[in-house]
Parts: sequence; structure tokens; C-alpha cells
Amino acid sequence: MLDNRPKPAHCATNAIKNKPTARRFADSLPQQWMPEVFKYAPFSWLASLFALREIMNWPDYQWLNQDAKLSVAFVPQHCLDLQSLCYESFIATHSKVPTRQHNWHDFFNALIWRQFPLSKSALNRLHMADIKAHGTLQRTPRRNRITHFDECGVLLVYSDPVIAQLLKDHQWLEAFWQHRSSWGKQVQALIFGHANYEMLLNPYIGLTGKWLGIQVPACYFDWPQWEQLRWVDQHLQHRLAQENCLGEKGVLSPLPLLGVPGWWSDNQQADFYRNSDYFMPKRK
Repeated sequence: MLDNRPKPAHCATNAIKNKPTARRFADSLPQQWMPEVFKYAPFSWLASLFALREIMNWPDYQWLNQDAKLSVAFVPQHCLDLQSLCYESFIATHSKVPTRQHNWHDFFNALIWRQFPLSKSALNRLHMADIKAHGTLQRTPRRNRITHFDECGVLLVYSDPVIAQLLKDHQWLEAFWQHRSSWGKQVQALIFGHANYEMLLNPYIGLTGKWLGIQVPACYFDWPQWEQLRWVDQHLQHRLAQENCLGEKGVLSPLPLLGVPGWWSDNQQADFYRNSDYFMPKRK
């Protein structure tokens, strides 16, 4: 058995964990189900999609598999352990995703599958294309980028490209603070990498995702959540499959996750964005 799932440490860190945090959920009992997590953004996005605050115990496989339209099923980890296939090959062969019980990392992965089924399937096909060409042991640069995006990716959805360009240029104060009123109206950050959610259970200064931009029509921000997700999933799948958007180095840009408006209480002050150890200037 080869379970080659990367660990959350593969997500980027811009600075040492040098500041105590006011909100920590998973220090002492990381496998305890805690519905209070879903009061806070960005977890509240998941709560509104899946009614997670109404669930008092860990969701079981029946709950995970209740979406009949999903092309994969979530199965216990031992299904993978009994085979000689690697994780990605198991998914491709059986249309089943090995999922550990009482495990935040795998639980969030299942929720990403349910939000972005077309794109997650496209990523799996990209993995398999590289595995068939190079084997499981030799990871190509493209496959590393696929893995990084799958674990730590953020979709920057925007109708006005100004903020996207500011973020790409590391103009953090302008993007996050001076254009603060645009967030939720002209720009939105959607977590795609499930390791981001897991690490946000214990947030720290330095926690950074990697974003990929998707431009949307202005009316997108008036649509219901599931309609937004379907639109983004279809367009992301096209970019992954037809445009090979993860094929080139530099396509992913850093996003300091605690800087996203509404995701961290300290970012309600402009001085928060002046910490250049976290909000690093762009290298010349």
C-alpha cells in the first residue's frame, strides 16, 4: 500500500509562528468534533452549505456519501491499505476516496470534493497522466504543483481584476485594506486546498495559501452559493483540463490567509498588514 497523500506542512509559511492566537480549536483534542468551529469564517462558508453547526457528532460515511450525483464515494482507509495502489491510482481505479474517520484533514477533503467534483476529478486525471508517464516515485514539477494546489490552493474569484493584480504584486495594504469594501462584492476567496482548512483550526501568523484566479461576471456575487460553486467548478475544470493551467511555474501566487477580510479578527486594523515578515514585499 502506498498512501502518498502529502501532509499539511506542505502549505506555505511566510514567517515563524511568532504570535499567540486568540482562536485555537484543535490543540489538545485534534480529533474531537467541534461544531463551534463553524461559527467563524472561513468555516462558516461550509456551515451554510452543509448545515454543519447542526451536527453534534462526527459525520459518518453515510452522511459523506449522501450526494448521489457525486462520481466518487468516500470509503474507509482500510480499503486502500489492503491494496498495492497509491492513493491517486486507487481513486482513479475504483472511483472511491479513502477517508480516515474522525480526521479533519480527510473530512475537509471530502467537503472539497462535494463542492468542486469536476475539478477534483480533473486533478486526479492529471496525477494519473504523470504517473503513467513517469511512475509513482518520480514526481514531476507539474505533479508537485498539482499536489500543492490540491492541498493549499485558494480560488480568487473576481469580477474586477484590480484586486487580483494588487495581490499578484504583493500590494497587500491596498488589496486587503483600501479595497476592503470590495470583498464579497467584487472579489471572493474560496478555499480549495483542504489542508488550509485543517491548518486554520490552529491559525498562526505566517499561514499562507496559493491562489489561482478565476474571473466571473459581475452578477456572480448575487447568485446563491451552490450556483456560484457550479459555475466556478465548471470553469476551473476547463482550465485544468484544456489549458493545463498548472503546467507552468509561477501560475500560483501567495495569499496570506489571515489577511482575507473577515477571516481573522486582528485584520480589522490597517497596521496588521504592515507586518512585512508576513505580508512580504514582492522580490524584484
